[in-house]
Order: sequence, then C-alpha cells, then structure tokens
Amino acid sequence: MYKIIPSADLRNKYSQIAEFAKQNHEPVILTKNGEGDLIVMSIELFEEKETELQLYKRLAENKMDIAKGHYQSGSEFSKQLSKYIKNDNTNLINELKETYLKKEEPNHV
Repeated sequence: MYKIIPSADLRNKYSQIAEFAKQNHEPVILTKNGEGDLIVMSIELFEEKETELQLYKRLAENKMDIAKGHYQSGSEFSKQLSKYIKNDNTNLINELKETYLKKEEPNHV
C-alpha cells in the first residue's frame, strides 16, 4: 500500500519521506487539500518505471506490426544473424540494437 502524506509535511519531514521511499522502493503520495497532488519516488524506482514503460511501448508496437503482417520469422532472423557471425562483424551488437530495439519505423521484412 502506498504511503500518503499531506504536502505540508514535505518541508519538515523530507528526510523521513526520502528514506521511506528509498528503503521501501515505493512512491509516496502527497496530498493537497485532502486530494492526491504529487508523487515522490526514488530515482532508482523512477528509472525502473521508465524502462518498464519503454518495454511495454515496444511490445505494443511489435504487436501492432505483427497484426499488420510486418514481421520477420525466426528462421529469417537466424539466417541474418548467422551471416553477421560468419563475417565476424564487430558491429553486430550495435546493428542488431538499432534494428530490433530502437523503433523509428518498422524495419521488418
């Protein structure tokens, strides 16, 4: 369960709030006039959540590509990978990252 505190406590109890957020690895909800107003979390948790969002976004984009018929079969990918390995291409990892992890436009066969 999230810890919920009034925003007025932020100034006086910053150290305790920060320690709680870091130790418990969860956000703290700040309220203003009894309503949720802001969320405070550790940088580590923020970065994890950002990474998760990017992965979910990428997954959704890939599902849309598959639904449109834009995909590459496993055997086609394996052939392409084997070609790079046989040629001892030192840029293999970077090229694969650009092709399959960074999504600018669908780069599927």
